[in-house]
Amino acid sequence: MPAIPATLSANGKTVSFALRFVLLFVIAFIPVRQVSAATVELTVPIKTSFDKTVAAATDKQISAKLNLLYVDFGTLLKQDLTDEAKIKALHYRNEEDLIAVRKQIRDIDADKLSKLTLQVKSTKDRYKPLFEAYTSANKQITLARPFKNKTLNALLRAQADALKLSVQYAREDIKAKEAALSAAKTSTSLKIKKARESLSAIDPLNVQIRAHRSAAGLPRGSLSPVWTNFKYAIKKTEAKGTLDSLSTLVMLSRQIADKQQKIYALEVRIADIIVQTKTQIYNAR
Repeated sequence: MPAIPATLSANGKTVSFALRFVLLFVIAFIPVRQVSAATVELTVPIKTSFDKTVAAATDKQISAKLNLLYVDFGTLLKQDLTDEAKIKALHYRNEEDLIAVRKQIRDIDADKLSKLTLQVKSTKDRYKPLFEAYTSANKQITLARPFKNKTLNALLRAQADALKLSVQYAREDIKAKEAALSAAKTSTSLKIKKARESLSAIDPLNVQIRAHRSAAGLPRGSLSPVWTNFKYAIKKTEAKGTLDSLSTLVMLSRQIADKQQKIYALEVRIADIIVQTKTQIYNAR
């Protein structure tokens, strides 16, 4: 087919845009199956061809083994779909729970700390006029000292002394509330640290999951060419070729199933860690 020029002219007008639109329209309606890899699926036509191959086999032991392998392969294919659905469902639930529990960790003792912080501020605000009055009284004593007026000095000193006890009490009150806030912050920091340490046990599990995913990808990627050989063998009613390819398909599928089960078990462990952390946060209240 001759190459289509990037630009064509008709009556002095460019029609490349129209051609591109038509090409895109045609491509859009090309069936996906024509450009995608063959799906490994035991369809009715596949079963029909397989049964013909089994019937044509002269060795009855091979026929029996083929039937057993075919059943095993079908079971493993269904198991893979079921396992993947279970893994995804649990994984997404774990992700949602992780978001929630991380927020719970950030909010540990948030109300308590807010209340204590407000108490410190309100206490300081309440005693502020007292501190200002005490400071003012002491300034007046300093200012009056050069005049050497004993009566005035005695009066100002009496006023300052009267405020001194109240100031000392106020300072102790503020100090006690600040100490309570500081202690609460320290306690909260420890609770948060422990909760995060609990969740950190998930990290190595995620590493293992990625490793198993990668390991499962090797046999999964090998299925397609072996599946092609299997379809060719049953099309030609070649019992030996069918047995070899089907045996390999079962072996690969078992490897995938093994990795899937390990991945699911790891997701279950992650779910358990999340529950344990939630319980830890609840008990720390």
